[in-house]
Formats: sequence, structure tokens, C-alpha cells
Amino acid sequence: MFNNTLKLTRFMLKREKVNSTIWLLSIVIFNALIILLLTFVMAPHPEERAQLVAMFENPALLAMIGALHPEHGVSNIDLGYVFTLLMMVMVAIVVAIMNVFLIVRHTRTDEEAGRYEVLRSLPSGRLANINAAMVSAVIINAILAILIALSMFIAFRLGDSGFSDFSSALLWGVNMGVVGLAFAAIAALFSQLSSNARGALSYSFFVLGLFYFSRAIADMDMNAGSEFFAFISPLGLISRTWVYVDNLWWPVLAVLGMAAVFTALAYWLCSIRDIDQGLIPARPGKAKGGKLMKSPFGLNLRLKRLSIIVWIIIMLSVAASYGTILEDIENFIGGSEMYRQLMLAPIPGMLESLEGAPPEQVAEVMNSLLEQQGYNVVQMFANMIGFMMAMVAAIPVLMFILKAKGEEVAIRAELIFATPASRTKYLSGLVIISFITAILLQVAQAVGMFSLVQSMGLADRLPLGFLMESMLVYVPALWVMGGLATLLVGAFPKRTGWIWAYYGFAFFAMMYGRMLPDLEFLANLTPMGWVPQLPVDDISWLAMAVLSALGIALAAVGITLYNKRDINAITH
Repeated sequence: MFNNTLKLTRFMLKREKVNSTIWLLSIVIFNALIILLLTFVMAPHPEERAQLVAMFENPALLAMIGALHPEHGVSNIDLGYVFTLLMMVMVAIVVAIMNVFLIVRHTRTDEEAGRYEVLRSLPSGRLANINAAMVSAVIINAILAILIALSMFIAFRLGDSGFSDFSSALLWGVNMGVVGLAFAAIAALFSQLSSNARGALSYSFFVLGLFYFSRAIADMDMNAGSEFFAFISPLGLISRTWVYVDNLWWPVLAVLGMAAVFTALAYWLCSIRDIDQGLIPARPGKAKGGKLMKSPFGLNLRLKRLSIIVWIIIMLSVAASYGTILEDIENFIGGSEMYRQLMLAPIPGMLESLEGAPPEQVAEVMNSLLEQQGYNVVQMFANMIGFMMAMVAAIPVLMFILKAKGEEVAIRAELIFATPASRTKYLSGLVIISFITAILLQVAQAVGMFSLVQSMGLADRLPLGFLMESMLVYVPALWVMGGLATLLVGAFPKRTGWIWAYYGFAFFAMMYGRMLPDLEFLANLTPMGWVPQLPVDDISWLAMAVLSALGIALAAVGITLYNKRDINAITH
């Protein structure tokens, strides 16, 4: 049943040397940067840490980030506790996503592409492939746990020589590793239940969402009744290790037990099902396609329809969740130097004016200065959130265009071009869908935030018209990002990953360019850096027109080059 598992494991790890390395380094480096940011910018002093933790006593925020320790007050709060509160659940979600993609890629995706059948024709056991995938997940998550532990220990030592606790850092890393294994097992299970990779991914992410909301229910109200919801979720269990406070290890064993159960069930289902089949029958499609399906644009729109709807719901929900802190926004911003730098940097001299203000009077002075210039703190907060949400919206914009490369690698694009369908219409259809999606997602953000603002009675301070303007001004910048992705698809199909490197650079440049004046010039190297910062700046229609024209021109060049190059010339 498991014959040649070791050889298949080596083969899978070799295939993962790029993908998993990028995932691991991104997670580890991001973790370390947040620790240094906490140490030097956000909460370098105990009173700032206390203010930061006190702000997160809002139940809605606890539902987003995780639970406060029931017996840990706001005095003598160390950096490790603050970092865990802010980042553990968020990083665990990223690790879970990494593992879902890893397992589905080596199980159901390989089976769909016919590679699994080739492997089964060789002297390998029936369960060798799924076993090798899970062993690979164990190895990758073990490496991740070690790297996180070491990087956190070193970052805390660099940031604060008086604070270092390797046992806590090790538990933090192990938490991430076991969460990864749990969701690897869940993905392996749904790879047996679903008949295609898309279904396996959808089911796995749906379960991830259920576990997230289960944990949120418990964290909002930590009484005996609601704690049950934390214990049935891997995300809830790892938060109950209370790293840097109690350092409990029993939740780690509980998560490992869950992973073992899901893995055993996946192995059993794999042993009884047929190749290329899932235990959940696929819904039969219509015998005939509609008029929309007769064109490349209509086909792509049909395939992207569910993804667009899901992303709109995500943007509505996230924007609404940010709106939950608007009632206490003055204290929230007043107690966080990092947020003040991010939010008030567009106003010349504002940060300097706040330097001499006592901590307890920062919010009052800030409000007074803003009102003198005709702004309010709620509008400035919406501007800051608008940038962050625009970066999130850029993900589906890029993904939809890069789908052209995925279809080419899977040799499905060739089937379309065998019909009377031009490459120009095919790729331009994806670009149009992507550009329209950018508009829809920005509108969804404004509507999501305004829906909560209105229920809180703050509509006079943050009207819908202002929200629409502050979100939609990022659309031309998103078009430029989409145009760059199209250019890579047309000119450098083997280098489309560069767009994600540029995406990371843009996020870094905008975040740190706002906080550190010496790095402000980096923002001008990104399309987001040319977006007017409402309400401080007036909308520059010239800048909007130039960005829009640039995005469309880049896309046009990419489409032209795509029309001229060889198809299926991509080997990886």
C-alpha cells in the first residue's frame, strides 16, 4: 500500500523547492519584521503596550485577531504577549492556506492532470502518493516551526535585549507547524471526497472559515459555554496555549490528534475510491451552454463568477469589520504611534505637532488639529484602510489575469484556440473581467464600511460619497498592476511570478514609506504612490487619467505580444 513512498516524497520535495521556499521565507521574514515594528515603532514602552492591549478589548476586534488571556491584566505586558495577540491567528490562517494548496497540488491536481495515473502504473503502492504528500507536509511544517522559533528568538533579542524566551518562541513555531498539519490533513480528506481540485480547495477553505468563526465565537465571550467552540477549532486550540504567558502544550497534542484523525480518514477513503473519481458526485452540468458560453469572454466570466462573488463578500465583511472600531477610533489612533504615522503622514507637520502632547491628551490634540484643517479622524482612518484594502483587492485582479498562464500550462487554452476564437479576444476578456472586478471590489469596500457606519450613527462624519471616492481612486492603480501582469503573460510567461514580487515591494514601499520619511521616495515607484490621499489631497483627474491610460496601454501591449508568441511554450 505504501511502496516507494520515500522516492515519491523526495520527488515532491524537489518540486516544492521554489513554491514552499517562497512561502516559508515570506512567513518567517514577515513575522520577524512585525516583531521589530512592535519593538521600535508600535509599542516600544510598557504603557504603549498596555494601551494597545486595552484597545483590543472590543469584542469585534477579539473576534478578528484572537482572545485576551483571562487573567493577564494591562500591567507589565511584554512584547511576546502583544505579538501573539496580534499575529497568531492571522499567521495560522496563512500557514493553513499554504498547506491546503500544497496537498491539493500533489493529490487531486496531479490526478486531474493524469500524472497520478502515470505514477500508479509504476511499482508504487495505492496509498504511496497521498502518504508522500503528507510526509512532505510534515517535513515542510517542521522546517517552518524551527525557522519561526529561531527568527522570533533572534528578532526579540535584537529588538529588546532584556526580553528573550526560546521556549515560548519554540511553542509559537510548533503551533504554526501543527496547524499546518491539521489543514494538510483536511485538504487530503477533501481531495478524496471531491472529484476535482477546485472542489477540494473550496471545501477546505470553507472548513477553514468555519473553524475561524468557531474560534471567533469563543474569543468574543470567554465563558464556559462558548469555550467549546474554541476547542473544536485548531485555530482556537493554539490560541489556548497562551504563549509567552502560560506556555501550555496540551492544545498542541489536541491539534495533532485532530490531524491524525483526518489523515486516517483520508487514507481510508483513498483506499476504496476509484482513480479520477470523488466520493461526492460532481453536479452534472447543462446539456447545452447558453449564449454567453459561446465566446471566450463568456466562458471566462462563467468560470470566474463564483470567485468574484466570494471576493465581493470578503471585501464587504472585512470593510465592515474595520468599521467596528470607529466608535473608539480617537483612542485607538491616539494609543498607537504606528497608526498615527500611517494615518497622519499625508498631512504636512501633523506628526510634529503631536510630538510634545502628553499620551493621555494625544487624541484630543489630534482631533483639534484635524478639525482646524477641515478633516476628521474618521475620514483619515478610512483613507488608511482604503490603501490596505486596495492591496487586498489587487490579489484577485492579478489572479484572474494570470489564469491565462495556468490554462496554457494545463493545455486547456489550446483547446479554445482550436475553435474560431482569437487569442486577442481570449486574453482581453480576462483583462476586462479583472478590471471590472477591481471596480466592484472597491465599491464593495465602501458599501461594507458605510453599512456599519450608518448603524453606529456616524454617517455624518463618514458619508457614503466620501467613502466611494476614497476607495475608487485606487482603481486606476489596480489597473496598472493588472496591466503589468498582462504584459508578463504576453512577453515573459515563465516570469509571471515577478508580479507578486512587485506586489510585495509595493506593499512594503507604501507601508514604510508613510512611516519613515527616508523611504518616502519608494512609494513613487509604485502606482499606489500616485493615488491622491483623500481628504488631504484633492482628486487629481490628470493623475487618474494617466494611471488608467497606463494600465490599459500595458494590457494592450501584453495582449499584442501574447497574440504573436508560441502557445504551450511554457515548461513550468
